[in-house]
Amino acid sequence: MPPPLPPRLIRSCLLLLVAAAGGVRLAAQVTETPDTIPPGQFLLRVDAISAGLDPNSPAPNQARALGVAWPLLAGGITQDVDFEFGTQFFVQDTADLLGDNKTHSGIGEFTLRSKWTFWRDSDSQQAAALIPYVNLPTRSQVAGNGHTEGGLILPWAVQINPDVTAGAMAEMDELRNVANTRYETRLYASGVLQAKIAGKLGAYGEVTLATSTAGSATTWGTLNAGATLSASSNFQWDFEVGRVLGPTAQSWVETLRFRWKI
Repeated sequence: MPPPLPPRLIRSCLLLLVAAAGGVRLAAQVTETPDTIPPGQFLLRVDAISAGLDPNSPAPNQARALGVAWPLLAGGITQDVDFEFGTQFFVQDTADLLGDNKTHSGIGEFTLRSKWTFWRDSDSQQAAALIPYVNLPTRSQVAGNGHTEGGLILPWAVQINPDVTAGAMAEMDELRNVANTRYETRLYASGVLQAKIAGKLGAYGEVTLATSTAGSATTWGTLNAGATLSASSNFQWDFEVGRVLGPTAQSWVETLRFRWKI
């Protein structure tokens, strides 16, 4: 009989899909924006489909993860504060270990967030914000672990010129460990450079880095690149490809998302 499927095999792909779900604005990438939604307006951001592949060594062990319809709805309360709600309507993982194939699927966690833009400088075109969030558990065997998790995100952005924007983000999360025996602190950072290319087309490059306080945890990062197509001033398509650097160095994730200002 094949040995039990190791949780890290599945977790590595799910981390990629979760990382691809950040941000709520009509702009691309994982790195958050400090901009809030104007009062009385809404922004719907949906990761239409995200797919991750982790060929584990030695072959033929591998894990695959799929996320479909991951929406995040943001609504403006004041000029500096908005409220955001999101969920993962469908998550599926498939793990192959020595010919033993197992698949789990279900709904992901519910996320509640609020964003406060505490600093703006019109002269330098910079802004920064705080985003506290909480993840509420579901009964899913895939993304759920039966425990509440949360954290704090600090995004910053600068408008270099009318066509180029740079941003960075620092994040601290209190998450359950892979064995689901205790909480551990995860530190996360990212940076992005985004530019308008021609007409309705844009492109961006991004780097991320994550580490944990748990002794059994590892440090990993990603290199991401993407392209955007603005169908209108209120609707945008975004396609992103990312490669993981670290213990899961063979992992890739692809995400197709759209953003719609309502």
